Amino acid sequence: MRRHLSTTTGPQRLFYGAIAGLATAAALMPVPMSGMARGLAGWCAGVLVYQVLTWWLAETFDAAQTRARAQSLDQPNAVILVSMLVVVGVSVVAIAMLLQQVRQLSGWERAAHVVLGLVALAGSWLMMHSIYAFHYAHRYYIDQRDGTPDGGLDFPGKNDAPDYFDFIYYSYVIGMTSQVSDVQATSKDMRRLTLLHSVLAFAFNMLVLALSVNVVAGAI
Repeated sequence: MRRHLSTTTGPQRLFYGAIAGLATAAALMPVPMSGMARGLAGWCAGVLVYQVLTWWLAETFDAAQTRARAQSLDQPNAVILVSMLVVVGVSVVAIAMLLQQVRQLSGWERAAHVVLGLVALAGSWLMMHSIYAFHYAHRYYIDQRDGTPDGGLDFPGKNDAPDYFDFIYYSYVIGMTSQVSDVQATSKDMRRLTLLHSVLAFAFNMLVLALSVNVVAGAI
């Protein structure tokens, strides 16, 4: 089982998450709740499975294993990457629509909807930047294999090759600040990828701010 998990590709992790999400939504069918809320609960379950697999790889893989895995597996398909970003966008729209319903609710039902919306929003944020972390890892080590000495990213402490935690750090810093920190993009392709990620992160964070204001205004 451990060996199988260590060789899972991005689409496989997405598949496991999708199965968990569908199973959760199906299990909640008897519960009196809207279809949108049931779908968001399934989304949260799917994100949880994907994140558990992501952090398991980050925790158990050192730099050598990260390099071997990134170079042996196919680079993430651009269609899969774009599709997942679309799914994240759709989930955010669904969350916004769900939070619009809060004003018509009261008591525990209102609180449950707010909590579900916020958890789903956090899950969407984590999913987006986790996908990019693996994409950076693949691009870095595949570019190194193909002749780019530094892989397009310059990490501090050059004596230590980066592992998955380093790429998660790079991706999440961009997600939080929409800019790079102490890790520098040194290739044109990596700068373009980082720019796209930064723009998406900025747009997502602005949406989070708008939804937060909406929730507070609805609760007053």
